[in-house]
Amino acid sequence: MEESKKIGSYHIDKNILLFFIIVIILSTSIFAYRFAEYQPCDTVDFKVIAKNYRAGEIIRFRDLSNENYTREWDFGDTTKVTVGVSTFHTYDSPGRYLVALTVNGKCEGVQELTIQERVFVIDSSKIPKINVPASIKVGETLSLKDTTARATSWEWRFGETASINSTRQNPAYTYETPGLKTITLIINGDQKHAAVRKIDVLPKEKKVTGPEEYTYTPVTSGGIPYAPTSETDKFSDEYTAPNISKEKLEQLILLVSKEEATAKDFDEYICSNFDLPVYASKKRMTFYEFCQRIKGKKIRIKSIQVERAENNCINRMAIDYSKRLL
Repeated sequence: MEESKKIGSYHIDKNILLFFIIVIILSTSIFAYRFAEYQPCDTVDFKVIAKNYRAGEIIRFRDLSNENYTREWDFGDTTKVTVGVSTFHTYDSPGRYLVALTVNGKCEGVQELTIQERVFVIDSSKIPKINVPASIKVGETLSLKDTTARATSWEWRFGETASINSTRQNPAYTYETPGLKTITLIINGDQKHAAVRKIDVLPKEKKVTGPEEYTYTPVTSGGIPYAPTSETDKFSDEYTAPNISKEKLEQLILLVSKEEATAKDFDEYICSNFDLPVYASKKRMTFYEFCQRIKGKKIRIKSIQVERAENNCINRMAIDYSKRLL
C-alpha cells in the first residue's frame, strides 16, 4: 500500500512540472514575438496650415513624425477618418474641435482647433440700387424704384410688419406709425445681397384751430409779454440765419431751464418759428412748449440733433434729456 501511494504522488508531480514547462515555453515565445515587433511611441506631432481658421475654409494637416507605417486622421466632427502623411479638411460649422492623429494604430497626438464663423464676400454689384428719402410723414405715400439690372423678382419690407409688403419692382407704401423704420429689398431671392435703408417716419402735424387747443403767450427774459412777430415781417426770403453750435445751443437751453433765458432768445436761429417740432425724450411738442416744460427744472442734456432749412433756420430738433435730482 505504501509503495502504491508513492507512485501516485510521483505521477502528479510530473504532470505539474510538464504544465509549467509548456507555460514557460509559450510565454517566452509570445514575449520574443512582441519584443521583435515592438516599436516605441515617439512624440506624435503634426502641423496645421491655414490662412484663416473659419468654417468653409480649406485647412491642411501634415504629420511631422518620422518612420511611421500608418496614419489615421480624426478631425473631431462627423466626417470619416482619413489616412496619409498630409491631408486637407473643411469644417462646415464654427466651434471647437479636437483633431487626433493616430500613427501605427497606437500612438496618438491631439490638438484643439477653434473654427470661427465663415466670412461671406459681398459683391456690391449685386446689391439693389434704391434711393430712399431721409424722412416722410405718417399718411404720406412713399414711392420707390429699383433700377438693378437682371432683377426678376422683388421682396420689399418697409419695417412696420415682418411680412413682405410688396413684390412689385416699383412699389408705393403709406406708413401708419411714426418712428425710425428699416426698409429692405431682396431681389431674385438673394438674401445675402439685400439692400437695407433707414427712413425716419414723422408723425402728422397737429393743426392748431384756436386758443382753446393752444395758447401762445411767449415772454421775454424780463417777464414782459411780447407779441409774436410774423416771419414774413421780420425775416425776408433772403435772410440767412446765423450758425449756432450744438454746445451753444445746449447752453441756451440750460439757461431756459434756469429761467435766465426764454424761447425769444432763440429767435434769430429759428426765424421766429416757435411752433417748430421738437422731439424731447421721444415726445413731440412745439419749441415754445418745450421751453415752458423745462423752465425752472434742473435738467441734464444727453444729446441734441437739429435740422435746418435752406436759409439755415432751424426747423426741427431732437433733444434727449433727463431731470437731475440735485
